Amino acid sequence: MTRQPDVADPRLPQLSLANADFVTDRLAVGGDLSPNFVRARAQLDELLAAGITHIVDLREEWSDEGLVETWAPQVRYLQHRVADAGQKIGPDWFAGLVAWVDEALADSSAKVLVHCHMGVNRAPSAMLALLLAQGLGLRPALDAIRQARPVAVIDYAGSALDWYLASTGADARQRRNARRSLTRWRRANHLDVYQVIRAIRDTEHPGNRWLVHLGPDDPAALATVINDAGEVAVGLSMGTSPEELSQLDEVLFLTMDGLVGRALVVGPVQPAEPHDLLLPVLVTNLFEAVPLDLPEGVVAWLADGTNPRLLRPEEYRELAVRKA
Repeated sequence: MTRQPDVADPRLPQLSLANADFVTDRLAVGGDLSPNFVRARAQLDELLAAGITHIVDLREEWSDEGLVETWAPQVRYLQHRVADAGQKIGPDWFAGLVAWVDEALADSSAKVLVHCHMGVNRAPSAMLALLLAQGLGLRPALDAIRQARPVAVIDYAGSALDWYLASTGADARQRRNARRSLTRWRRANHLDVYQVIRAIRDTEHPGNRWLVHLGPDDPAALATVINDAGEVAVGLSMGTSPEELSQLDEVLFLTMDGLVGRALVVGPVQPAEPHDLLLPVLVTNLFEAVPLDLPEGVVAWLADGTNPRLLRPEEYRELAVRKA
């Protein structure tokens, strides 16, 4: 007999930092780690404390695998990519997901987090497939997901249901009844996906902008690395690891001669030899020095400051308004 999973109830772990919610005692659904590295580490620590041993990342557009491997190498990580474009998701995708999670849960101590970016469509739809595969009925599974995660729209529920019906050999009548049940549930539990996404985006913090002071020979050295290796992450020597530092923050390169390039932050500051700290960045642009009228605070920092320097919005406008 298929075991009926224990659906969400107050006895399940309650997460306050991580963007995730437990749907059963061993399955959680949610969104990604915060782009802010300090908060992301705290979120991952909370997930570990709640017993998460496996993570399935459904995003096509990004991955937290590097962060998880660095901070929690004991966690098993699956990047099971799928776009979020309103398309029909094929049965092989669901079959691969369910097989991996089933293997993980064969260990009685394992707990699995399935997440996408916001935890609105892809991850809740994947969770539906997992609950159906565990033997929970369609409406109870949908209710369990929505109860655990009120922002779950579950837009790909139809694809998950089609996979399940095909995998169980459902006949034409069973398929019609199941699809009608899904339609009725949607009508009774409608959420406006655009309003949900707008509300989530309103809470997201815009990226920071940073200044990094390069020495006179550094731009040429960076150019050589980029020319030889192509688009690669480069480690820049830092003096501090600011709490505000976040994934994909913008970096402006300055020398005493002016603005010489731009980059994106692609990882947290890490200790490394022979430097104390290295910041991984993806260099997006290098160019001949553009002389600028620098704000007074930036001038003082260039003279004796410590990399990196957080730019105030008004300073950024002064520095970046001129096209290089």
